[in-house]
Amino acid sequence: MRPSSATWQSAEERAVSEIMGVTMLLAMVISTMAGVVVVMQPFMEDLTDNRDWAAGSVAATQFNDRIMVAAESPEGTGIVINSQHVSDTIKPLRNAEIWQISADLYGQDRITVTLENGLFNVSSLNGTATAVEIRTVSGTETWQLQDGMGENTTQLSMQDWMVLDVMDSENRLIHRWVQVPLDGIQLRTPLTEGSFQVNLVNGARIEQLPNQPIEVQSYPRLDYEQTLEGGLRVSIVLIDIEISGFERSTEQSLDVESRGALLFFEHEARNLKIMPEFTGVDNPESRYLRHWTDAYDLHRATGESSDYVGFGPNGRVSGAEGMTLHPNSVGFHLDVILQQVVVQ
Repeated sequence: MRPSSATWQSAEERAVSEIMGVTMLLAMVISTMAGVVVVMQPFMEDLTDNRDWAAGSVAATQFNDRIMVAAESPEGTGIVINSQHVSDTIKPLRNAEIWQISADLYGQDRITVTLENGLFNVSSLNGTATAVEIRTVSGTETWQLQDGMGENTTQLSMQDWMVLDVMDSENRLIHRWVQVPLDGIQLRTPLTEGSFQVNLVNGARIEQLPNQPIEVQSYPRLDYEQTLEGGLRVSIVLIDIEISGFERSTEQSLDVESRGALLFFEHEARNLKIMPEFTGVDNPESRYLRHWTDAYDLHRATGESSDYVGFGPNGRVSGAEGMTLHPNSVGFHLDVILQQVVVQ
């Protein structure tokens, strides 16, 4: 019988050989898994970013809804919000918007009020304006006009809302101009690269992903409607959100409390002028203007702007001079309200 040509191995040698085989197999598995992880890493990051983006968007939407509810509540009442996400990502937006709203309220004169570098300029087309009263949180000032015109500065603080009333010779209110700075809130959700930002300003919700333009998800409350009597009613509801106490607090819960509302206009008016000013490089000004005046642009393009009723540019078509209600010679009822909310 021919002896076997196979090499005889001891038990120790066979054990070492099996260990080496298993080790090599594990090395191959680990190498393969490492390759899979490298390939899958971008997809996993995208999945995490999508999850964080969705959570941030939902949290911002719910938070904005609760702010609006608190704004409609009586002064001193509000809502407690328990959200770790909101508490961790919230920051204030100081003077995010500044709104100037003016209208003629009595008679047939056309009044113009401008504010530039702290200097007020008042002029009236027919010269019926005789006196000016300025009111702010800190006090009141008055001054007289000559031949329906005049310039003046004020010693009152201009950091908060301001109301400028123009009276005629019989002390009747013929024009009102208001300026209202509005604070807002920003929620920043960290992503793999950059942050997902949501600005909650004046009732609007504006979202922005890294390296992307902003998207306006909801707009401020600026509306007009026809009344049952056939007239027009314009409603502007502004909201100012103050943030208090975040430097000292590590609490998860937030108190959203109403500080009441101020009524700036409740008058029959004409010659409305709305001039919002926005801060920031990528602000929503052009999107707001397009949203509110699209119908005017359509009527103008078809040559039917003379019978258009609604918001449109005041003066230049670009909107650089603000907005007005067309036809601007027709009277309407104007309501302008400032709702004040504090988050603490």
